[in-house]
Amino acid sequence: MQADLFSLANLVTTVPIPPAPVLRPHTTWPFPGETPEDSARAGLANSCKHADMVAAVVLAQGGAELTDSQVLALVPTDWRALLGPFAHGSISPWEGEQRGIDVRYVAHEGGGFHFTYSAAVSPKVRV
Repeated sequence: MQADLFSLANLVTTVPIPPAPVLRPHTTWPFPGETPEDSARAGLANSCKHADMVAAVVLAQGGAELTDSQVLALVPTDWRALLGPFAHGSISPWEGEQRGIDVRYVAHEGGGFHFTYSAAVSPKVRV
């Protein structure tokens, strides 16, 4: 069926994961208490470029539901090497919504929580 061509399973082969950018140290105004390089890493870890990469990693998994740690494990090595201790695999719900990712808050019975990420499934159109 033609609709199967646009399924989440076929999305896997079409999602390019952006390469890590070049680190430009914050030499003029680094974050207080940070080296210029770590300041740049912290900024990049909270940037749109990072959110785009995390979304691409999630989309590349098709319809799989992933946790923060599972997404981090799938983050390309060039990004993990660049970000060092600032590497993470999470995006906020509003960042996910902008990028076609369904971000869900999952509360734990004994306390605590985690987020899950999956490709947003648009509702089927009835004819």
